[in-house]
Amino acid sequence: MNDNRERLREMMRDAGCEKSWSRLSSALHWPVECDAAAWSTRMLAVASSELERHALRVWRRQIAVVVLLALVTLPLTLLSGGYVVSFAYGLLCGVVPTGVATYLVSTYALVALGLLGLFYAMIPIAVGQSRDRMVLALVD
Repeated sequence: MNDNRERLREMMRDAGCEKSWSRLSSALHWPVECDAAAWSTRMLAVASSELERHALRVWRRQIAVVVLLALVTLPLTLLSGGYVVSFAYGLLCGVVPTGVATYLVSTYALVALGLLGLFYAMIPIAVGQSRDRMVLALVD
């Protein structure tokens, strides 16, 4: 800190402003009063709309990325599910009559497809809840 003060003093002397040095030096030691709580409240009021817009932009980007990643894996998930159903049907046909095997496998496939649909429908809800937590953290 002292080194910087000396450099500033030399620069002012070179510029012909040595008389202003005493005023500047006393101003640099002036105690600054600041109410941090009042400043925080005012800045939050001013920036809240911008923070909300930014949070919405981040949330939309998160939704897009998560849904895109989920859609990329969907064909592989459906293909593996199809193989499991086909394998189970082949196994059950050897043990029980074909009608019963068809009923069991189709019931399993419908339940698995319904659960898969529910999980995919929960993606935006889960990301939306994380957005609400993010907004609440910004406000608190």
